[in-house]
Amino acid sequence: RDLTPQPVEAEHSASLIRGVAAGIVKDGGKVGGFDCYTTSDVLGGSGLSSSAAFEVCMGAIFRGEYNDNDMKRFDQVKNAMISQYAENVFFGKPCGLMDQMASSVGGLVYIDFADPKNPIVEKVDYDFAHSGYTLCTIDSGADHADLTDEYAAMPVEMKAVAAFFGKEVLHDVDEAAFYRHIAEVRKVTGDRAVLRAIHFFNENRRVKSQVLSLIHISEP
Repeated sequence: RDLTPQPVEAEHSASLIRGVAAGIVKDGGKVGGFDCYTTSDVLGGSGLSSSAAFEVCMGAIFRGEYNDNDMKRFDQVKNAMISQYAENVFFGKPCGLMDQMASSVGGLVYIDFADPKNPIVEKVDYDFAHSGYTLCTIDSGADHADLTDEYAAMPVEMKAVAAFFGKEVLHDVDEAAFYRHIAEVRKVTGDRAVLRAIHFFNENRRVKSQVLSLIHISEP
């Protein structure tokens, strides 16, 4: 009944259930009670999107039980955005939308977040198993659970670099201009912000290259 953030629940799964319910109601949907039991092989706090998977699961339950499984109003993209809202506002982690979108849409996908409110999602038709590959995860022993503050610093520092060029986000900054002024940017924003900007530009380029390669390999 109470769909407001509860400080005592911060960083606990109860906050995610409450947050997803609040997000659905905020978007004109209905919610109600249910009994469920969940089990997972994903290690909590391991950086493998365990919270995103949980949020998306809760959204699917509310959609099915109380909203006639309305896939037009609460499609996979909307479910992901509601899940992000739950994690940002109720759980207390200022995450982006990538983990939730990957968990909700599923499979191998290519996502353009230029407009966060209307992300463009495209499925990449590539069969790892058929090509002789196996996607594996390993337990590195690293725990992400206590890194919320460090995680929150990422967008702040990246936006600081963007602000140097009069932009809100790095997506709108010309990469060539960034490298031309990198010395001045370092003085204003610091080394770590500059390194994160370099990572951003490199990753965007690498992802596009990967998608093109996989599409090419998949063609007969």
